[in-house]
Amino acid sequence: MTSTTSKEPFIIAIPVYDGVDYMDIAAPREIFGWLAKDPSFEREVKIYYVCGNQPTFTTINGVKIAVEATFDDAFVQKPHLIWVPGGDADVLAAIIADKESPFTAYVTQAGSQAEWVCSVCEGAVLLANTGLLNGHTITTHWAFVNCFGKYPEVTVAEGHPRYVKSGNRVTGGGISSGLDEALYLVELIAGKESAISVQRTLQYYPKPPVHSMIPEAGSCPVFNLVTE
Repeated sequence: MTSTTSKEPFIIAIPVYDGVDYMDIAAPREIFGWLAKDPSFEREVKIYYVCGNQPTFTTINGVKIAVEATFDDAFVQKPHLIWVPGGDADVLAAIIADKESPFTAYVTQAGSQAEWVCSVCEGAVLLANTGLLNGHTITTHWAFVNCFGKYPEVTVAEGHPRYVKSGNRVTGGGISSGLDEALYLVELIAGKESAISVQRTLQYYPKPPVHSMIPEAGSCPVFNLVTE
């Protein structure tokens, strides 16, 4: 558990891009937003959607959201937690193919100094591309488990866990897994009672109306990462 004796704000950076999955960025915002209201945490929590020099970004389902910080802003260079979301596979491919991608450069730099380095869904592919997952076991969206042949130092956990902790790396499975992952991070950062408080506030006791099996993954949807 991270010490809360420091009074400096706990900075959470969520790097974003056009085509990002909405729930990948909304789930942590909701969970960590309630941590910010927990008086027992004794620290201010500041959460930023970080992007390039543009006023807004648009999610994969067409929701336009304001950018809150740029990749160059000083106050997001050393976040306490960085959360890399997934999104449109073609956009991921373009980011990875661009050797001078500002997104990749920011995640690499900020992630190397963060206390917690996190991804959800196929955001794990973007995070793996920085090298920050080397030597770690991770999880991701079921459809993207075959995207890591290019990253042999990254181990994909079997069984599609909702989240996996490996050192100070925490990765989440597909989309809705970000709710469990973020709540787990609240427990790690602020303690079990804070996590329970957030759970109760959200009334997060899921019982889905349907039940199904996770399918087998095919080839990697990110076209320039197709494995052999």
